[in-house]
Amino acid sequence: MHENMPINRTLTPAQVQLAFDYVLAVDVGDDDAVDRLAIELLPHPGLLVAIAEELILPMTALPDDVDDINADSFVLDQLGVLFMTAIHMWAHDCPASAAPTIARSIAHFVAQIFITEPKDVAQALEVIRDGRLELARAVHTTGTHR
Repeated sequence: MHENMPINRTLTPAQVQLAFDYVLAVDVGDDDAVDRLAIELLPHPGLLVAIAEELILPMTALPDDVDDINADSFVLDQLGVLFMTAIHMWAHDCPASAAPTIARSIAHFVAQIFITEPKDVAQALEVIRDGRLELARAVHTTGTHR
């Protein structure tokens, strides 16, 4: 699924790696890694929000095909909007403490939407990370990020 998601052309491979490392550390409860990575995240206040947008919006947005739109489509679209609004508000109103909450929200979204077995969340995050890294490398190698 991640191959079809739009990529934030401003994110470098290092930023993608950092964001997913943090989300994975929060998800598995590695407090030492969370503390270390939180310091690395400080210069990138919108990084987790950008990753959340890349994962959530394409999965919840109304389909382009008008024939596929139904009541459930509208509900899912609005849930995505509400979810991202909450994430933006956390990031804006509580920047110092928002990162773990946003990371947990990303992991929870992956658990609910991308996989069927909750034990596979870390594995799914790693697969998504690898796909996002590949895309970020391609964008930054070709210079199309400008």
